[in-house]
Amino acid sequence: MESTYSIGVIGANGFIGQHLVTQLTHLKSFSKLILFGTKDKFVQEEKLNSEHISFEYIQINLKNKASYQNKLKKIDILYYLASESIPANTWKSPASEINTNLIPFVEFLEEVSTSGVKKIVFSSSAGTIYGPSLKKITETSDKKPFNPHGITKLSMEYFLEYNRVKNGTPYEIYRLSNVYGPGQDTTKGLGLINTLLENIIQQKPVSIFGEGENIRNYIHVKDVSKILVHVLKNPIEVSDIFNLASNDTLSIKQIIRLIEKTLNLKIEIKHLPNRSSDNPAIRLSNQKLISTFPSIIFTPIKQGILDTYNSLI
Repeated sequence: MESTYSIGVIGANGFIGQHLVTQLTHLKSFSKLILFGTKDKFVQEEKLNSEHISFEYIQINLKNKASYQNKLKKIDILYYLASESIPANTWKSPASEINTNLIPFVEFLEEVSTSGVKKIVFSSSAGTIYGPSLKKITETSDKKPFNPHGITKLSMEYFLEYNRVKNGTPYEIYRLSNVYGPGQDTTKGLGLINTLLENIIQQKPVSIFGEGENIRNYIHVKDVSKILVHVLKNPIEVSDIFNLASNDTLSIKQIIRLIEKTLNLKIEIKHLPNRSSDNPAIRLSNQKLISTFPSIIFTPIKQGILDTYNSLI
């Protein structure tokens, strides 16, 4: 079934994008892979060439519609993984979130509506669109985003539904929990596990906001990419929404203790003031994901930590 599709990836050079492309190459055959990114080339181009994959890379600027106009017409399934912000850096400037992410996305959907794309796969943010909750959150739970990033992500989801009703383009939305693993760029301010491991390797004290009580779900990037590839087995005409989360929901303190135990070392902690932009607690239900994709096997978090650590040393 996969071989009948041409596949596009917006954000191919990103953390999840690179891992997704790697998983796509394991499919052996499909009609074409069209990659989009802000850099002048795909960073894993040599690997694609060695795999004899038919692919095309297009440099784009999502804030400039002319850079991608008329370049989506060869695509059946389009992954949209791009994001130019995180909750912390738009907390004081909500207008930048709208200008950088929301408006370009709305204009992008306008181009999609005339391009013939058969389905959009969108990476959303579970930690920001739902708001705080100690109860298990399902896909139909109330959405109470309190920071600009979450408000924008939820707005983008609503525009996907608007586009489906208006133009008939189905979608699948994956609300991601906290992703970690080899290759994550922590300079943007994301990635607790990777940041902790990098500081350990560099023999620096680890800074955390607050007392470490914030609760999150953590999922390995390889698991994320494998699940996103499963989209190709779903009916192309059906729209759906999933929490993309593992079984590992832990506080920052628990993550630190787990890393100490896994690596047999002691971490020096430096406490910083709490950030208002952070969600204090969220517990995600992944039952819909598991029932839809019963073959999913999540990477045990101890194994994931060790895998990430080994990739950094």
